[in-house]
Amino acid sequence: MGASGQISLRGVAVHNLKAVDLDIPHQCLVVLCGLSGSGKSSLALDTLYAEGQRRYIESFSAYTRQFLQRLEKPDAERIDGIPPAIAITSKNTSRSSRSTVGTATETSDYLRLLFAKIGHVFCQGCGREILRDSPQSAAKLLSGLSAGTRYMVAFAMPFPEKDDRRQFSVELAKDGFIRVIVGPRVVNLTAEELPEALPSDRDSDSQVYVVVDRLTSGGAADERIRDSLETAFAKGRGRCYAFIDDLPAAQAASITHGSEYPIDGRPWRRVGFSTQLACEDCNLQYPAPEPRLYSFNSPLGACPQCEGFGNVIDIDMELVVPDPRKTIREGAIAPWNSPAYCHELDELMAVAGDCDLPVDVPFAELSPEHLDLIINGVPESNFAGLKGFFAWLERRKYKMHIRVFLSRWRSYRPCPACNGARLRSEALATQIGGKNIAQIAAMKIRDAAEFFRNLRLTDHERHVGRMMLEQVQARLAYLEAVGLGYLTLDRTLRTLSGGEARRVALTSALGSSLVNMLYVLDEPSVGLHPHDIDRLIDAIGDLRNRSNTVVVVEHEESIIRAADQVIEIGPGAGERGGRIVFQGTPDEMQRSPESLTGDYLARRRGVGASGRRRPPDHGWIRLAGARGNNLQNLTVEFPLGMLCLVTGVSGSGKSTLVQDTLYPALCRRLRKDAPKPHDHDDVFGDGQIDEVIMVDQSPVGRSPRSNPVTYLKAFDEIRAVFADTVEARTRNYTASHFSFNVDGGRCPECRGEGYIAIDMQFLADVYMRCSHCGGTRYRDEILDVTYRGRNIADVLEMTVREAFTFFRGRPKVQARLKRLIDVGLDYVRLGQPANTLSGGEAQRLKLAGYMSSAKRGRCLFILDEPTTGLHFSDIVQLLDCFDALLSVGHSLLVVEHNLQMMKAADYIIDLGPGAADQGGRIVVQGTPEMVARNPNSITGRFLSQVLKEEVREETA
Repeated sequence: MGASGQISLRGVAVHNLKAVDLDIPHQCLVVLCGLSGSGKSSLALDTLYAEGQRRYIESFSAYTRQFLQRLEKPDAERIDGIPPAIAITSKNTSRSSRSTVGTATETSDYLRLLFAKIGHVFCQGCGREILRDSPQSAAKLLSGLSAGTRYMVAFAMPFPEKDDRRQFSVELAKDGFIRVIVGPRVVNLTAEELPEALPSDRDSDSQVYVVVDRLTSGGAADERIRDSLETAFAKGRGRCYAFIDDLPAAQAASITHGSEYPIDGRPWRRVGFSTQLACEDCNLQYPAPEPRLYSFNSPLGACPQCEGFGNVIDIDMELVVPDPRKTIREGAIAPWNSPAYCHELDELMAVAGDCDLPVDVPFAELSPEHLDLIINGVPESNFAGLKGFFAWLERRKYKMHIRVFLSRWRSYRPCPACNGARLRSEALATQIGGKNIAQIAAMKIRDAAEFFRNLRLTDHERHVGRMMLEQVQARLAYLEAVGLGYLTLDRTLRTLSGGEARRVALTSALGSSLVNMLYVLDEPSVGLHPHDIDRLIDAIGDLRNRSNTVVVVEHEESIIRAADQVIEIGPGAGERGGRIVFQGTPDEMQRSPESLTGDYLARRRGVGASGRRRPPDHGWIRLAGARGNNLQNLTVEFPLGMLCLVTGVSGSGKSTLVQDTLYPALCRRLRKDAPKPHDHDDVFGDGQIDEVIMVDQSPVGRSPRSNPVTYLKAFDEIRAVFADTVEARTRNYTASHFSFNVDGGRCPECRGEGYIAIDMQFLADVYMRCSHCGGTRYRDEILDVTYRGRNIADVLEMTVREAFTFFRGRPKVQARLKRLIDVGLDYVRLGQPANTLSGGEAQRLKLAGYMSSAKRGRCLFILDEPTTGLHFSDIVQLLDCFDALLSVGHSLLVVEHNLQMMKAADYIIDLGPGAADQGGRIVVQGTPEMVARNPNSITGRFLSQVLKEEVREETA
């Protein structure tokens, strides 16, 4: 079977794939769909991408390969026709504070080059444009003086020491210079000697000016003017001066700079010229423009105080005094409430009487003088204050517990030197179109795109900067195309949501202009509102239209319908998946009886709108005056005891409202540690809940030693089962012997890792399966202990569903595993490292952990897009899990874009109407039907369509 025009896969058995044979056509948009855990990522990322990347890297020299990522060869009989591959996944995101939207999309690189080539430098002292002068440009300026205007051309030299003055005069005379301007007078060296010292009013200007020529405008030949200026530039090492007689005739001249300089009782104007970028009036010099000067990642351009981060860490008084309603005596100053440092509070109380400091008045009512006393101390009484206390701790921060203690009272604030611009002042002096590079980076992407569209340049500037301008404008257009026009180029990647980060990575791919590549996209629609999906489809279509093959792992209905070909993997998850259920067009999929996805596309299955929505009669939480980021001073009431969704287009303020304001505000009320909430007035109704829990998509563990069963504490019960066997009791084995994290039962060679890292010196480390334990992690004698014919290593290789059946009769183990099945993680292997879970899987694992801990009381669960990575069928299962939580009195607040979830919600709060400045307001709130009827709600338009489709299906 030929591989021309297609990628040919034969016998692929990666992870749970069952010897798959598959042909994928080149230059097409191919969507892989199926249940979570069915094998989509194994086929797309671990097979197609891994093999395409591996073959590309193998074509490099051995020297180059040592610096590149090493990829294992996928388990397959044959793979033909595969082009070089690029993957865009959530793991591409950098967590560094130095990575921004601009750097990730390479927009900043082209901006820096553009500023270096066509930027104009303006003096930060006087605002005048700084240009490099030459004898020709200086002569042209002086020729514009009114006829008859007298002027002198001179260069500066340092005032000589006492013993060198005679020699100084002799050297000048040898060169033909006989006049020197010393302070306010001209000295003729042939008639008199230099004065003993400069006049006192000229001490700051410790130099003399040697007159090269005295000229009159209109009366001197151009050649003489240029010769004089060339001499002055040469003798002045690139700097020279023109002293212009400040007569009324000269006032009409076009000399816009210079300073007054009286000589011999007459007013003269001193005008400086320099071959460097320097302002002679303000005595400021600027470095030559080069790309590194405009990079905050380079020492040449980074702000020296914050080192290019844009913020500095400092003591935060809101953390030091968390409750300003308390008095000093009641412990308003939190660091001094601990037993180790309570003596500081005793010292403050001791000096309070002498300094008239009220200690029984709320801290918020203390006067500025009293606050200054607390912060700066009273030196005469040996009380150092808060500043002295923290300075004392700084000197002892080599101790771990001191560093931890200090971090509790610190927060980041904008750098006072650069005001968050990240660059040194010299870099900010360069402008294009009246804006410096930091101002352009701080603009919203849609505004920056408009700025460059309307940018007026000279023909020369446009010719020089053509390539850079095209690249900048193309990348800004791509960012707008994928729905990120509300972001700024200086936004750090670590503050983006998972969906935003993936779309930024997609923009990097779109901007690369590569052809004949294989692009593997892992759920690019994550975090995207249905309103923005069409623009994403257009962007992905552009990739395909450049003769690239695009393989997308996706559950979003619109993208599946836009595909050239759809491949469904299933029929189930884990071991019940791994087979090709369907391959063909979206229309053919809807007619296929074997396709589960086709059933949902054809509306033969689906989540029905709840016929009985829960009434909002279990109380409310009211957040007043929320105004963080783009929120427009919102007052929002969140109903309790029901499934409440917060919806809106991407960038409308959902995360700011729920995750950055409501959650930390409730945590502070419930005495839980949490980051500082965004600005708001107050939060009410917290007494109606006992706990608030944020279930986000952050990893549950960074270490490969962490896995789903250790996270849920199910491994404790499993180890207890093995320790309770007759064989284990005979050998005196305890539960700890069956742990790979502690000595006793784990393999002594690999220390429970299952593999050994071999240091290859200058090459990348090589990981080899441990020869002692064969990758099982345990000693042989531990593996001899079996339960129902399986040892502990075999159990870790089981899926959750298999293990649930295997441990029948063990209710404690099954109770923990049941929670994983409830949240749709039955396909995950018990020993799968937690750091390999996707964001959606990590979120559901956390939810299972909270459910299995059997919390009492009323909890408010806050979830961030829990449908990430879920198939239509998995969402039905997740909704059942939500119903179980609500039935026992908990409350759910979910930030979501999924229309299937919206249909099933009890209450929706829709933010908008647009993103960024056009958002931050409540468009509508109420039941899904109320939202669907609102003409101003973008969410309502899409929701009304799915509700109407359901009505049609019911009446059909």
